[in-house]
Amino acid sequence: MPTPAHKLPPEEELLAAAAASKSKRELADRIGWKSATLINKLLHPDHAELNRKIVQAIETGIASEKEDAAVDPDRLKVVQLQDAVSTLKKQRNELEKRLATNDEFYEHMREIASVPVDVPKFKVAKQDKAAPVESAIVPIYDQQFGQMVRAFDTPNGQGNFGVKVFDQRLARFVEGVCKILTARAAFYRLEELWIVFGGDQVEGDEIFAGQSWQLELDPVEQTYQLQIKNSEAVKAIIRHCKENLGIPKVGIVAVDGNHGKVGGKRGGARPATYSWDHLHHLLVRDRLEGYPIDLHAIEHDSVFFKAAGHEFQAIHGDEIRGWGGLPFYGLTRFDGRSIRHHNRIYRYLLMGHHHQQAEIPNGSGEHFVLGDWVGANNLSRVMTAGSRPQQKVLFVSPKWGVTAREPVYFMDAAEAYESTAINDMAA
Repeated sequence: MPTPAHKLPPEEELLAAAAASKSKRELADRIGWKSATLINKLLHPDHAELNRKIVQAIETGIASEKEDAAVDPDRLKVVQLQDAVSTLKKQRNELEKRLATNDEFYEHMREIASVPVDVPKFKVAKQDKAAPVESAIVPIYDQQFGQMVRAFDTPNGQGNFGVKVFDQRLARFVEGVCKILTARAAFYRLEELWIVFGGDQVEGDEIFAGQSWQLELDPVEQTYQLQIKNSEAVKAIIRHCKENLGIPKVGIVAVDGNHGKVGGKRGGARPATYSWDHLHHLLVRDRLEGYPIDLHAIEHDSVFFKAAGHEFQAIHGDEIRGWGGLPFYGLTRFDGRSIRHHNRIYRYLLMGHHHQQAEIPNGSGEHFVLGDWVGANNLSRVMTAGSRPQQKVLFVSPKWGVTAREPVYFMDAAEAYESTAINDMAA
């Protein structure tokens, strides 16, 4: 080790050691110094000439070794391996520096991306344990948010839909669902709440010719605005079910609709995730993080779940062909294919898409065709059809299966039954 004064060895001895070294670090090891100490010593102006000679001696020694190696094959192989090791060490040092920088970057990004999760605290109501048990299902089908309907484009001028109307109907939906659940809870102990997003939450675009004429919002705005509105609606329903009704379990399932598919049928075989509906479902799930939800499943074409022990399958419904305004034609075919495809025999099927509410028996089970949120639109004149906008709440008993269906109407009876104006010249 060097003396306390760090006195350099004699120049002749130092240059001889340098000629046998490949770097100042190796030279420091040869003379028993720390590399940093030697390098700092040689950087002093008094040792500038000595430093130059040492660098020259190291370079001369390396060149001489390579010349010797060129004559001796074994020596050449050793030199090549030493050069490779030196290169690998440099690469490793660079990678370690980069990795340290990346780790700092990723940690910084994690801090930026960390969003505080709102974890609400509910004072859960107590239920009557002696009351009979039921489960509740709240389907949400065919909202088609972003569509614009003008009254004069519809039969009898009954159609009217846009963001403002949707907001009114969403408020009506939350109010209607909560009141229906409350009325049922007076006589039954509701053990489960299932919320089913059935697809066509957004109107999308490019689904059919001329659709752009009936869009109030583009798909990005549709998806962004709706996921906020639906998340708040679901939170309000869950809050009511916990604090006022004491429902212990909450599950949410979701499937995509044809209006959510980017480019529609003309878009071809695009990935299933390439869907505005799918993005909506993912964003809603993120916004509900922290809420007391026991299960949240998102699928593309169909999803199975059990309510009060009875098996349900939820699909959007565009895969079933309709005839005469209702999908009787394709239900039987779908039933057989679904059993083969999924190896499951469902008791109840939930579907939408056709904008015609119906309940169709299927052996000991039943098909529920859900209504829509829009009602008559500018296609109703061509189809000579226009539905009364509605959804419904189902109640399921472990013993009896589906025992009650309660509609939630978005248009009051007086408006729905209004007659078309008649022209009369009688006095």
